[in-house]
Amino acid sequence: MDEIFDDKVNTWFFDLDGCIYHGHKLTERANELLDLLRRRGCRIGFITNNSRENAEEIRAKLSAMGLQLDGENIVSATEAVAVWLNQRHGSLSVKVAGSQSLSQAIVNQGHQLLKWNDTQVADMVIIGRDIDFDYNRLQQIVNESRLGARIISTNADYYHPGEDGKVVPETGSLLAAIEVIMGSTIESIGKPNLCLYEMAMDTYGAKASECIMVGDNPVTDIAGAVSAGMRSVWIYGSHPLGHKVSKVSPTWKFETLSELYENVLAN
Repeated sequence: MDEIFDDKVNTWFFDLDGCIYHGHKLTERANELLDLLRRRGCRIGFITNNSRENAEEIRAKLSAMGLQLDGENIVSATEAVAVWLNQRHGSLSVKVAGSQSLSQAIVNQGHQLLKWNDTQVADMVIIGRDIDFDYNRLQQIVNESRLGARIISTNADYYHPGEDGKVVPETGSLLAAIEVIMGSTIESIGKPNLCLYEMAMDTYGAKASECIMVGDNPVTDIAGAVSAGMRSVWIYGSHPLGHKVSKVSPTWKFETLSELYENVLAN
């Protein structure tokens, strides 16, 4: 196994939920690890499937938890899905099942945001982690699809680990109900889709061979990193319910972020 720290790698990307923090608590040694990497001249960024908050809201949350930030870039599914729509389809009419921040990201990219009681059928329906999702919203979504709207999602995670082992249902758990009715799989823009990885690399002008992705979910974080051509670190001790089987293998794996810190420190 190659050393986890070498001169070829100068850009480290980290997942957030279940990796850098759990719920409202920073993961042990998160600050120490980031500080060590900075002192060694590495660039740091964050790639998250968070679809409820934009980058600035996430930055404020991290700061409130005590994470020491130094202008690092945050690529979130909240904003990435709106950019992706523009790049692929131009300006669209959109209905959103998700947070106010997700809706605002859509508007900021020049799309027309439609309300759910609007009789106009949207070009696109975007599904995020909608904590107010209910039977009525499910019915609206599947009938919007029946009338011609395309359905996409921010991410397909079923859940993420919260504070003290709490399980937090994610967008993928909502998608499951929609997909059963539609009889098809809904495309997701978040990890493991290459979209977020490419946006993150573009921000730093980095090549995949220069990057490492650190995350707790092999099906999203690690699979996406492998597809992007990055090295990867799986923090495997975070999920209380285990993981779906992944067909890809990480470059390295550690039970905790503390173990990763100790390994980097030793090299």
